[in-house]
Amino acid sequence: MLFLRVLFCLILAAPAWGEDELMPLFHASLDFFDDLQRTEEGFYRDAFAHDPAENARLRKRCSTAACGVGLIALCMDHELGRDSTAENKALQSIHTLRRIERCPAGFFRHFFQSDTGKSRSEFSTIDTAILVAGVLACRNTFSNAELHREADQLWNSIQWELALATPDGRQLFMVMENGKAARPTQLFNEYLVLAELIRAFQQERFGDSAVVGITKLPTWNKSGLSLLSEPRRTPLSSFTVQFPFYLTHEGIQNTRYHEFCLAQALVDQAVMSKRTGAPHLWGCGAGGTPDRGYHADTFTDNTMDVVSPHIIAGFLPVYPEAKKHLLKIFRNPNRRITTRGGELLPRFSVKNPDWRASRIESIDYASMVFGLAAIHPKLGTKFFEKTTRVTFVTK
Repeated sequence: MLFLRVLFCLILAAPAWGEDELMPLFHASLDFFDDLQRTEEGFYRDAFAHDPAENARLRKRCSTAACGVGLIALCMDHELGRDSTAENKALQSIHTLRRIERCPAGFFRHFFQSDTGKSRSEFSTIDTAILVAGVLACRNTFSNAELHREADQLWNSIQWELALATPDGRQLFMVMENGKAARPTQLFNEYLVLAELIRAFQQERFGDSAVVGITKLPTWNKSGLSLLSEPRRTPLSSFTVQFPFYLTHEGIQNTRYHEFCLAQALVDQAVMSKRTGAPHLWGCGAGGTPDRGYHADTFTDNTMDVVSPHIIAGFLPVYPEAKKHLLKIFRNPNRRITTRGGELLPRFSVKNPDWRASRIESIDYASMVFGLAAIHPKLGTKFFEKTTRVTFVTK
C-alpha cells in the first residue's frame, strides 16, 4: 500500500494533458455522442455500427444510460466552447425524457425506441442512475431555470429507496418487475453510482443515511494490491471501477478510491500484457467479442485477449503511463475506424487479429470521453467534481 501511495503522489504531480496527439481522439469521441448518436428527439442511441445497413437498423434503439453519458458530453462541449447550442440541446433532452416509459416507482426502461419511448426491456435501476447523473451534470453546468425545475422534478419522481435490498445498500435491486424490486446484486460494482444517489437522497430528505460509503467497500488482494470486488472476491471488469470515479462526487474526490482505481489499472495492465505480449495491449472492459457476443471481460476471463482502448483511457487521470499505451494504439491506422465525426478506437482482439468489434456501445465508450476529459487542461478532474455535486432540490 505504501507503494501505491507514493505512486499516487507522483501521479498528482504529473502534467494534465501531455500528448496533443490525443486531442483529435477526444474531439472525435465527443462528436461520437453528439453527431453520431444523438437523435432528433434529443435521445442517444445505444450503439453505433460500422456497417451502414446495421447502423440504420439500430438508429431508433436508444438507452437511458447512453442518454446520461450524452448529456455529460454536452456539458463538456459547452465548457470547451465547442457547441453554442449545448444548453438548448440539454433542455430538449431533459424535457423529452418524459416520453420514455417508466415503472410506477419512476425507474426507466433500459432500452427504448426513439419514436415511441417504449420497449420490452427491463426497468433498470443502474441505467436510471446513470441517466440521472447526466441530468445532474447539466443542472450543475447550465444556469437555465427551466432546466433546473425539470431536473428537480425528475429527481423527486423516482422512489430511490425501493432499490435498496438491504438498508445499508450492500445489496441493491437491479430491476423493477410488476411493481416490485427484483434481482439483487452485491456491492462492489458499478451499482455504487446508484447507492451514492440513494445516500444523497436520504441525507437531503432525512438528514442521515445508513447506505455505506466508499470507505466501507469490500476488497481483496491481488499481487500485493488491494482491489475492489463483490464479497465473493472475484475480478471485475475495469469499467465497474471507472464509472463511480466519474459519476459520483465521493468517487472523484476520495483519494482512497483513486488508489483503488490505480490498483485496478496496474493489475489489468500487468496480467493482460503478459497474455498479449505487449505492455500497451490491455484494458478489460465490456463490448463485442469474436467468440461469445457481448461480454464484460475481466483480466481472468478474456478468452480472445480483447483490448478495450476506452478502458485504457478511463484510467488516464490515475495512471499517466496509460497515455503512452493509448497513443501507441491510436497511431496504428489498422486500429482506427473513420466516421464523419473523426477517427475512433473500437475493441480488437490480439488472439484474432482479423477481428474488430462491429459495434461501439455508447455506455462502454463513455470511459474514453471521461478519461480524456479528465486530463484535458480546460476540464480535468475539477469538471467531474463540479458535475457530480448533488444539487437537486429534494421535496
